[in-house]
Amino acid sequence: MMINFSHSGFFSILILFQFSFSTTSAQSDSTKISDKRTHLKNSFDGLFWNGPVNHFSSDADTFKTKIYVSGGIYLNSNSLPFSFSKKILQSGFINTELKKNASDHSQNLNGIQAGYKYGGGFTTKLKKNIIGFGVSEESISIINYRRDLFNLIFFGNAEYENDTAYLRGSGLANQDFHRLRLIFSTSSGVGDSSWQLNGSLSYLQGYHVNLFNVGQTKLFTAPFGEYLWLQSQFSYQTNDTANSGSFAFNGNGISLDVCVAFPAGKSQFMVAINDAGFISWNRKSLFYGMDTTIQFEGIELENILSSEGTSINDINSDTILNYLGVIQTIDGFSLNLPLRFSFVWNRLIFKNNIGLNAGFSFLPQYENLPMFFASSTFNLKNLKPTLSVSYNGFQSINVGVDLTGKISNHFNWQIGSGQLASFLFPDKLNGMNFYSTVSYSF
Repeated sequence: MMINFSHSGFFSILILFQFSFSTTSAQSDSTKISDKRTHLKNSFDGLFWNGPVNHFSSDADTFKTKIYVSGGIYLNSNSLPFSFSKKILQSGFINTELKKNASDHSQNLNGIQAGYKYGGGFTTKLKKNIIGFGVSEESISIINYRRDLFNLIFFGNAEYENDTAYLRGSGLANQDFHRLRLIFSTSSGVGDSSWQLNGSLSYLQGYHVNLFNVGQTKLFTAPFGEYLWLQSQFSYQTNDTANSGSFAFNGNGISLDVCVAFPAGKSQFMVAINDAGFISWNRKSLFYGMDTTIQFEGIELENILSSEGTSINDINSDTILNYLGVIQTIDGFSLNLPLRFSFVWNRLIFKNNIGLNAGFSFLPQYENLPMFFASSTFNLKNLKPTLSVSYNGFQSINVGVDLTGKISNHFNWQIGSGQLASFLFPDKLNGMNFYSTVSYSF
C-alpha cells in the first residue's frame, strides 16, 4: 500500500502577515543641529527588521508631540521562491512546475518568517527627552522545515520507495499578541558629538500560540509500499482552545528594547537589541508529545460498511492519536520572542543631502547568517527617497524603495518595501514586505 501525503495544510501558516509599528526617537531642539545628524526614527519596531531604510532618516521636526499610526506585512524565506509563496497567500492552485521549482531551490534545512503588525501611539518631547506610549496587535511565525518534509507534503512518499525521509529539525513557533509599550528616548551633546539612548518596555497580552518541534524522526517506505516504518519524536503545544478570540487572556509577558546611537568622527553607529522578552502561557495550555516507533501495514477491511471489527466509522482523531501513542497533558509553558541584534553605520555626504547606511541584523536563535544591507537616502525638500539592497537572513538578495514625505508642516507619511525584486523575478527570488506610517505633529 502506497500512502501519498499531497495536501498543503502545513504551509497554510504562511498566510500569516506582520505589520510594522514605529515610533519617533529623540531629535535635537535645534533644527540646524538635527539637519547635521541623521537620527533614528524607528528604533522600536521590535519583531523583525522590516528593511534597513526604516531605521535612519533626517528629520528636522521641532514639534513637541507626534501622533502616529503604522502597519505592514512580511513573508520571508531563505529558499522558498516568491511565485510559490504568492500562490499560498492567494489560496491558488499550486501546479507541478511551481512545486518542482520550490523543491529545487530548497536546502537541507529551510526557514520561513511571516507575520503582521499594526498599531498607533504618541510621543512627546520634554527638553532633550522623549516619552511615549504605543499599542499594537502583532503576529509572528517562524517555520523550519527539511527538504524531505516539503517533498512528502507536496509530492507524496512515492519518491522515497525503499528510501528514508529525514524530518528532524522541522518546527513552528507562532505567537499572536497585543503589545502595550512605554517609550523613552534621550540625547546628549550637540553636532558630531551627540549620543542617543532609546528604550522601551512592553507588556504583552498573548491570545494564540503554536509551538511544534520535531526531534529524531524519519519515515521509511518499503518497496511497492508494502509497509511504512516511522520513528517519531515530536512535541506540540498550543493555548487553551476553549478560550479563543483576539482578546482571550491566554498568556502574559514582557519585552525590552534598547538602542544606542553614538558618533565616530563624521559617522554615526547604532547598536540595538529588540524583543528581549517572552510570553508565559497559562496552565490550561495543551501539550501533545510522541516518542515511538511504528510499522504501519494498512487497515484490512472485509466489508467497508461492516459494523464488526474495524470500519471507517471507527477511525477518528482520538483513535489515530491513541494508535500513534501520543501523550496529551495540560500545563503552562513560556516561549521567548525572536531576539534580534542590529548594527548600523550611517554617514551624511554632499552637504548632508545624501545619507549612507550599511549594517546587519541577526536572529541568532533562527538564522544561520545575518541579513546584510546597504542603502542611500536623498534628502530633498519635502521628499526623502531611499534605495536599498539586502542579502541573507530569511531572504535571498533583494532591493527596496522607501519614500518619506511631508504634507504642510504637520503631516508626515512613509511608505516602502525592502523586497521589491521578488515581484520582478518571482521564480528566482524570495521574500516580500510592505509598510507605511502616517503621523501628525503639533
